[in-house]
Amino acid sequence: MSNGLKGHSEANGLSTAMRLLLHYAGDIHQPLHATSRVDSNYPAGDRGGNSFPLIKKDGVKNLHALWDSIIYEFVGYPVLPFSDADWAANGKVANDLMAKYPLIESVATNTNVNVWAQDSFKVSENFVYANVSEGDVVPDDYVE
Repeated sequence: MSNGLKGHSEANGLSTAMRLLLHYAGDIHQPLHATSRVDSNYPAGDRGGNSFPLIKKDGVKNLHALWDSIIYEFVGYPVLPFSDADWAANGKVANDLMAKYPLIESVATNTNVNVWAQDSFKVSENFVYANVSEGDVVPDDYVE
């Protein structure tokens, strides 16, 4: 099926939709995508931690980037497309995470995106901004 666009097909459209769905599902689990600190310094918000500077380490220079990097675990950008070795390395990381954090059936089957957003907000509210200061080094206990 084609709508007249060169290279467009239903399969390509579904592929794009699936990639966007996976991206958005991952994004909603990043706590700084669910909040923005509003205070006297940032009456319009700190742009989800993007305006919260940190001492630069491994290319990470603000709170949002710190959490995007999974607290310095994955800094920078991967070389694309993935090689077989890259796929194997990422598969190992996924398997290690699944072993460390066993599946909780009720959590894994909850498809309510509002619950996902509230969970991320709670992490942000209770942890993300605690024990870290603007323009400072991220403390070891925060990283741990």
